[in-house]
Amino acid sequence: MHGSSWVKRRVLQLQRLISLILSLILIFTVGSGLVRELYSVGDVIMAGESIGVRQTRIGGREVGEVLVNGQVVLRVRTSAGGLTPFQRAAVIAGRIAACAGEGYRPDAILPDVVNGSNAVSWRGELIATVDAAHAKLNNTTPYLLAKVWANNMRRAFGCASVPTEYVLDDANGEVITAFCTASWYGDGLDGQVTASGELFDSSALTAAHRYLPFGTRVRVTNLYNGKSVVVVINDRGPYVKGRAIDLSKGAAIALGMKEQGIGPVKLEVMGSGRVI
Repeated sequence: MHGSSWVKRRVLQLQRLISLILSLILIFTVGSGLVRELYSVGDVIMAGESIGVRQTRIGGREVGEVLVNGQVVLRVRTSAGGLTPFQRAAVIAGRIAACAGEGYRPDAILPDVVNGSNAVSWRGELIATVDAAHAKLNNTTPYLLAKVWANNMRRAFGCASVPTEYVLDDANGEVITAFCTASWYGDGLDGQVTASGELFDSSALTAAHRYLPFGTRVRVTNLYNGKSVVVVINDRGPYVKGRAIDLSKGAAIALGMKEQGIGPVKLEVMGSGRVI
């Protein structure tokens, strides 16, 4: 009986290993569109130079761990989209390897919102989605967990933690996206003349910016909850250090940040012009 049980366990282990390898091959050849050489270092299956993934169990739960330079940067604890935690971790490792292979600087790894969900991105490219289930398992919010994961990745690559303000530029050096802090204003100012000459309407979707041309449309995304709104610049400000944009009360309500007053946002100019 003992021998039979041992054989069964070994067969199951071999089946699992074969399944993991096949999953990785599928993920890295079809999912990324690139053929990558897979190899194993101990119990870690490598997705690229110094980037790997391994399967483990924590608290009786299957967990997929993503490693960068030998450091665990994040743990995937739930299944989604028909993928196991390990398979999801393998996808993430593949994305990290692809961005690293493109020579992206690690200071462009940031907590972000992608397709309405909290995430970690690298130069705007999705690395990992952070869902409510993961946040709950870690006793935190999706945004804060995304920030933890981003910081873990940055440190593993030898980079400082996520700054309060950061910009991404294109090949021409034009700033295309800004991660910064927003506030809102407007109580008691209805009917007053803004810097653009328009009358202020606190319920309108407008904002103040220090130098974007009046009439510029900017998509503002609340990094805490993923809500987005497009505002029109019609005033100047803010003039408080550390804040990049002042939203109308209507915009703050639409973004779900009226009560908190200030918060981390992503700014994207809808057209030409520097964001920050």
